[in-house]
Amino acid sequence: MKSTIILCSGGARSGKSEFAERLAKSLPGQKAYIATGQAFDDEMKDRIVKHQARRGTEWHTYEVPTFLSLAWPTIELDNDIILIDCLTMFTTNHFFAYGDIDNQESANEVEQAIITEVQALLTLIQASQDKIVIFVTNELGLGIVPDNKLTRYFRDIAGRINQEVARAADKLYLTISGVTIELKSQEVHIDG
Repeated sequence: MKSTIILCSGGARSGKSEFAERLAKSLPGQKAYIATGQAFDDEMKDRIVKHQARRGTEWHTYEVPTFLSLAWPTIELDNDIILIDCLTMFTTNHFFAYGDIDNQESANEVEQAIITEVQALLTLIQASQDKIVIFVTNELGLGIVPDNKLTRYFRDIAGRINQEVARAADKLYLTISGVTIELKSQEVHIDG
């Protein structure tokens, strides 16, 4: 059977990660947690510790901040349910690894590099059999337009990365204030 891709989105502290973890735990099979976050400050260190405590020890954990497609062959070998938390941190890691992003051309270059990496990962997932891959991401586009171009570049790139995964997803969940709804089945298609 082909692999299933699920995208869990929502705002910061909406409950999307908790929902994704509960969803993964409800499914039979060995679970893998792919952490893309890096502990560069006290807030991220605290967030990581809380995530680890909430998950417990039943998961295989992999720390993969950037090149998920390179790690995929190892991860898929021993795991059935694979939770990637989160696409936003993955995008952030690529964004800052790129270097100076001071104009639209450099923003376009980093966006294309991230999209290429995500497409490579999605291709590998779709070639896998009997895996359930759950992506977690932040929906950043619902707030005000940022007042500086670097933040606008990041918001726009994150939105396009989310769209790339959403197109490939079999299910799309949105969590708001701890309440989750399924959206993909209600997607509107307009031809022409």
